[in-house]
Amino acid sequence: FFSANENATMKLFRLLALAAAVLPSPVAGSVSEATIDSSGNVITNDDTIDKTIRQNEELSTHVTNQSPFRSDIYWDDGEYGTLISTLDPEESASLNTYLGHQFFVTRHGVKEGLFVDEERLVFKVGQRNQQFYIPQNAAPSTKLCQDRFSVCKDYSKNGGCQSSPGWMIVHCCESCDEALNASELIDPKKRCSKENLNTPEPVWKAGDLNKLFESWATNETLKDEFGLEVVSSPEPEKYQATWEKASEGAPWVVVFNNFLTDSEVADLIRGGEIEGFERSTDQGNINEVGEMEKVVSKTRTSSNAWCMHSCERLPGVRSATKKIEEVTGIPYVNYESFQLLNYEKNQFYRSHHDSSSTDTTPAGHRILTFFLYLSDVEEGGETYFNKLDLAVKPKKGKALVWPSVRDDNPTYWDARMFHEAKDVIKGKKMAANHWIHMNDYHTPNDWGCTGSFT
Repeated sequence: FFSANENATMKLFRLLALAAAVLPSPVAGSVSEATIDSSGNVITNDDTIDKTIRQNEELSTHVTNQSPFRSDIYWDDGEYGTLISTLDPEESASLNTYLGHQFFVTRHGVKEGLFVDEERLVFKVGQRNQQFYIPQNAAPSTKLCQDRFSVCKDYSKNGGCQSSPGWMIVHCCESCDEALNASELIDPKKRCSKENLNTPEPVWKAGDLNKLFESWATNETLKDEFGLEVVSSPEPEKYQATWEKASEGAPWVVVFNNFLTDSEVADLIRGGEIEGFERSTDQGNINEVGEMEKVVSKTRTSSNAWCMHSCERLPGVRSATKKIEEVTGIPYVNYESFQLLNYEKNQFYRSHHDSSSTDTTPAGHRILTFFLYLSDVEEGGETYFNKLDLAVKPKKGKALVWPSVRDDNPTYWDARMFHEAKDVIKGKKMAANHWIHMNDYHTPNDWGCTGSFT
């Protein structure tokens, strides 16, 4: 971010440029007070540069959202933006900034820019106490194939279209049109077709779920090495299920009591710190290009992070994933990245299912959840299967595994597997999980067919 020859004062100046003081205030004025110039700027006064302003003078600008969209305000950092503020409709904020800085506006949760008369909404700072408006008629562009960022052409020249096709098609469509026919593949129905993705055969057919769990239940090596324990099974007596309420036909629930080593636990926790924990979100609506909105969860108060990049390269993270591959026999291409979880006191995740009744997406159902406890919890924090009345207590190094689909038809969910994370009453709960899919997950994710464009 900083050049090698910048002095300390300049570095401080550029750091301060990222800071934003978000001050809720009443909405002032109306759309009629705002005008739009040829660059798409919404202004209430002359946008010429005030030459009396020093380069290092901190300025305050005011932004009012009069549009029907919850909107994100990004500082244009020359790449793909730094999120500064989120405004609900009829909400305002004051932003600390500097002369010459520029901000752009997107619909909340995605990088889909807001436009006025097909001109992108951009705020350019040139005066003291500027007033900017997101007007009532601001909306996503009707033109789906466009470059959202100024760096798109550079990314394309450096091979980005080939290395990250999904992200580039959605965010840098114009720059990747020649290389990928992006103007056609911006349509997720075409981009995410089985033909385009070359989707392989599913890893499970009818009967394969039971075969896997039965092989575990009869494997003495797994019992000795990892402390395998059958908690529930369709034949509880045969497989010595330890849950006292287990009955004939019950679903499989298995724990490996000492699955992780201390170094694997440490690296998974470190990975979360590297990636940065944020308030957990739920999946929202999907737009025309296949982006899934992130919405703040009302049933989930934990923080989470996704183990990618530097996190995935940590030795303990790699060995934990390899161990799961060896135990399940399912290749890593079917896995979502580790989700890393942090539950503080009184935090929870209410009843939910890890899959849906049917799933026709390219990656298919989440067929298995491989859940890893990274800490002991003094009180609370159990994983509780609501319809089974079964609770599993957290224990550092323990793995809890359950299927989300049926053995007789793994293309359909097992509705008995709703579960929740009980409130942490005393202590702290750290955990991680791999969701394992029926089909290759990595290829659809690379092509922007999972809703995620991280």
